[in-house]
Amino acid sequence: MSSAFTYQGRLMAGGAPATGYYDFRFELFPTEADGIPHAGPVTNANIAVAAGVFTATLDFGTNVFSGAGCWLEVAVRPAGQSAAFIALRPRQPLTPTPYSLYTLKAERLTGPLPDSQLSTNIARLDANQTFSGTVTFGGAVNVAGSFSGNGAGLSNVVAGTLSSRAAQRLWRVSIPFVTVTNAGNATNTDGKGAVAYPFRVGKYEINHHQYAGFLNAVAGDDPNGLYSTNMAATVHGGIERTGSPGEYSYTVKPGMGHRPVGWVDFRDAVRFCNWLHHGQPVGAQDGTTTEDGAYTLTPEALAANTVTRNPGARFWLPSDDEWYKAAYHQPFEVGGDQDEFWHYPTRSNDVPFAEPPPGGANSINACCETGRMATDVGAYSGAPSFYGTFDQGGNLQEWTEEVIFVTARRLRGGSWNYNEFYSGASDFEFDTIDYDEAAIGFRVAGAVDP
Repeated sequence: MSSAFTYQGRLMAGGAPATGYYDFRFELFPTEADGIPHAGPVTNANIAVAAGVFTATLDFGTNVFSGAGCWLEVAVRPAGQSAAFIALRPRQPLTPTPYSLYTLKAERLTGPLPDSQLSTNIARLDANQTFSGTVTFGGAVNVAGSFSGNGAGLSNVVAGTLSSRAAQRLWRVSIPFVTVTNAGNATNTDGKGAVAYPFRVGKYEINHHQYAGFLNAVAGDDPNGLYSTNMAATVHGGIERTGSPGEYSYTVKPGMGHRPVGWVDFRDAVRFCNWLHHGQPVGAQDGTTTEDGAYTLTPEALAANTVTRNPGARFWLPSDDEWYKAAYHQPFEVGGDQDEFWHYPTRSNDVPFAEPPPGGANSINACCETGRMATDVGAYSGAPSFYGTFDQGGNLQEWTEEVIFVTARRLRGGSWNYNEFYSGASDFEFDTIDYDEAAIGFRVAGAVDP
């Protein structure tokens, strides 16, 4: 549509319908009488009038009709004369009908459009805005300020220009879990393995990628020593640190991302669980990130080794019974042993084979067929437990919550550093909570509905 419209009128002369040619002048007024015209004049010369009826095309330009009251003043004179125009009375009211579709011509808009007339989902310059639903950008997006939020749901983000710390702060650490069912099962003959509730447990041990994400989130400054320099200095470590205190950044060594993280003590493991409990926040090591949540970590409780899991914990270090059940339990009616527990976490009572991955259904990473090195988590793909966990028989020993001899915590499972017999249900290993070494790591457990 253009801004022009057609006006049809009736002209009387001496009380009778006029016939002939006339010049017409049209002006728009905001009032019915007097006032100053806000558009026009538009002059149409030599318009034919027949039996009093005439038709004229009017075009007052864009941005004239706003929906407010509007009156058209018509003035006339005989065509071809220089006489003054005679204004006809009364002025003619114009209803919105001639311009009701004109608002569709947004490309001719001049001047600011009030925010109140815009949808809340329309982007505006220099405004704080909230968008609901899916927001899709088809081209390049330049952000002068910053986005806020945890980044959940972002996809196709090009992170090539981000530092390792910034990139890992952007992404949430993903941890695959399996659900351990059959709540209320009986204990094994050694009194272990009974768990009264369903729970989830990590399908794999925590690896270097996941732990580096944790460090980049909370260890820009590292007052609690979550990072061990052995992670960079030894062939078993997989994480390097650069920068200075307050600006530390952590990167994974090539080829080490999916190998389980070692050089972590019990305190590091429960702080990782606190971080998961809080939703993987970014910030200093305090009660909102690492020092409270699943576990309340005070200097007194750590010194006395009395740290316990808090009610309502969403993620935690497995108790000894939880770890034991995930590794060795299988109900008899679905193919388990007569007492419903296997002696090894490969669903077998036979000693596993120490061999390179992938091995067979009863293979693990034990000393010394892998060059005394950890392998990628889940590399022994044919040897899961009944519930679907991997590497509980080898790779690294793992921390549990159980207190041993007041000052220590129990370790479970075999490792690349020990022979295959260490993976048995009856093995008894423990260390003090501040002890870390290359062949000790951990996996996490959690609520079914965290």
